[in-house]
Amino acid sequence: MKHRILAVDDEQQMLDLIDACLPGETYEVSAETNTSKVLGRIDSEDIDLILLDVMMPYKDGWELLKEVKQQSRIPVIMLTALGDTEQVVQGLHGGADDYITKPFEPKELTARIEAVLRRIRPQEDEKTHRAKGILIKEETREAFAKEIPLPLTKKEFEILLHFVRAPGRVFTREQLLDIVSTLGEKGMDRTIDAHVKNIREKLKQAVPEETFIETVWGVGYRLPQESGHRK
Repeated sequence: MKHRILAVDDEQQMLDLIDACLPGETYEVSAETNTSKVLGRIDSEDIDLILLDVMMPYKDGWELLKEVKQQSRIPVIMLTALGDTEQVVQGLHGGADDYITKPFEPKELTARIEAVLRRIRPQEDEKTHRAKGILIKEETREAFAKEIPLPLTKKEFEILLHFVRAPGRVFTREQLLDIVSTLGEKGMDRTIDAHVKNIREKLKQAVPEETFIETVWGVGYRLPQESGHRK
């Protein structure tokens, strides 16, 4: 599973460098030059880590860092100019998870990102699944939408787990019925419709502005894949 990185910098050359430094088989890099769009993007996209430049126009990186940390628990690595020791200390006290001075070597950038991700999510393994802002933890039977807990029944949990494991895949009602039948469910297609309706309502309560589960008419349901935002 790729880690999604949001790089925030007003210099396209730096954004291109970050993209080139991070291996495509491990990271998916999205770029943003407008600080006013960052909060909206972290709310609508499934982002694992933010690289944030300190020297941004209109709103400096420290102010944006504070707003990001108030809204989410996404780790942030600050990009600072060489010698800004006082600002580095300020940023770490303000919630930054790490910092890196420019210019930097590609290996240093990847090493710092990997270290922060390991520190932030030390317990996540193959039993943890993410897609479209939904987080599923199989071992603890927990589900979250944009970090908000979802009060799912056992059958609802199993259905949502299969959607998150395979975003974009269409599941027929018969396939979903087979999934819940392992939990003792005996029913018809409309039984699945009722479960999906309940899941949708709970997702909508958590994140009202987002549509998570799509109906594929005449076939079944799917969790749509996230559209790319690479710039």
